[in-house]
This record gives sequence, C-alpha cells and structure tokens, in this order.
Amino acid sequence: MLRILLYLVQYRKTKIMKKITIFLFVQFLFVQTNMFSQVEYAITIEDSEGNLISNNQVLEFNSVEYPDASFTYKVRNNTTETIRVRVEVESFSGTDGSLMELCFGECYFGVTQGQSYPINNAQPFVYIAPGETQIADGDHFFNSDLGNGDTPVEYTFRFYMSDENGDGVMSQAELQTEYRIGYYYSSNLSTNEINDINFQVSYNSEKLNIISPTNCMLRINDITGRLINIHDINYGFNSFDYNDIKGKVLIFNFKLSDGNVSAKKFIF
Repeated sequence: MLRILLYLVQYRKTKIMKKITIFLFVQFLFVQTNMFSQVEYAITIEDSEGNLISNNQVLEFNSVEYPDASFTYKVRNNTTETIRVRVEVESFSGTDGSLMELCFGECYFGVTQGQSYPINNAQPFVYIAPGETQIADGDHFFNSDLGNGDTPVEYTFRFYMSDENGDGVMSQAELQTEYRIGYYYSSNLSTNEINDINFQVSYNSEKLNIISPTNCMLRINDITGRLINIHDINYGFNSFDYNDIKGKVLIFNFKLSDGNVSAKKFIF
C-alpha cells in the first residue's frame, strides 16, 4: 500500500513539473517573439511639419513646378547618441537623374544612381544629435523632369547611418539603421490646383495686404519649402504685420473651402 502511495505522489510531481516546463517554454517563446517583432528604427523621416513618413512610403506628385513638386523633409535621430547619416539614390526609372535636385547637408543638381550624399570628402555625412533632426532647414527633393509622357518618373532614396568613413552601419534584428522613401511623378495623377482666382497681394510699410474674393486659408512658404506662417483670410481686405520678407521669394498657397488650392509665387 505504501509503495502505491509513493508511486502516485511521484507521478503527480512529474505531471506538475511537465506543466511548469511547458509553461516556461511558452513564456520564453512569447518574450523572444515580441523582442524581435517590434522593430525600432534608429532614424525616421518627417515632413516639414513634423509628420512621420512611413518606411518605404511613396510620395506622389503630379507637377514638376516648385513648390508642388518639392518635398521638404527632416531626418530624426531616435537613438541616445549623436549619429552620422547619409542618403543614397538607390534607384530611379523614367529619368536619367539630371533634373532631380537633392539637398541633404549640401545641395546637388542632378543625381547618380547608387551614389550617396553628401559627397564632401572632408565630411561625407550629416551629424544628428540624439532625439533631434538635422540642423539645416530646407533639405528636400525636387524633380523637374517631365519624363517621356507615358512612363512615370520614380526614385527610391535610402537614408542610413554611417561610420566615420561614410560606410553604412549594419542593421540588427531589433534596430534598423536605414529608412527608405519613394518619389513618384506622373502627369496622369489627379490635381485640385486652380490658378484663375484673383488674389490681390501687396507689401508696403511692413504690411502684407491681401484683397481676397473669398474666405480661405493661406499657407506661406519660403523657396526652400519652410513654413513661414498660416493665416485665415476673409473676403475683402486683410492686413498682416511682416517686417522681414522684403527681397524674399515666397510661395502663397490659398486653400479654398472646397479643398481646391491656388498657388502663387511673390517677390517683395
């Protein structure tokens, strides 16, 4: 009888140990799966207003005119250390690259497939402080190539962390050190831009005066795409104080209540 009781006790202990072992193994798999499924990016791309651009996102354009064909961006360092960043023109099609304006640290008019920028031998990268974006304002892409009319113009840009020699730093399973965005131009994309509305704009005695035929919203950008200001425009006469726009080239985008946009360029 005693032998039977000892056997039952031992059998129960064995079952309990098996359950504990299986539980711990499942927990280990769960932790490992979550550890490597949550990919973090050392760098991310934002637009000029701080909105995140997804990795591999394609930006679509239906114009080759500034500012509609220009995309101003910021590269954010998500690490706790100062890093070096470059951008490679990874690929393009429907174009030879000669009419792409790329600015990252320095500006280049015409790009080469497979080439990384900046090219400056003394410092072939852009330093970015932890948690910050690059110091320079106005870094952008701007395509002015119409293509052949049938085939779209496409670019893929790869931003990546580099070492002191400008060579790429390899990504790890839990930390990606590169980030891609695409640029796509086609004249067949729909447009909602209109330019036949008569806005009367003048600048005098540090006053920006606008006579508008309708209520709308006005976004003012400089030639690099940097946002200067946003105003609510009322029907009729509007006046705003500006003491620093003389001699500057500014882009006025009047957004109407129906979503249409009228873009105007001014030099005061």
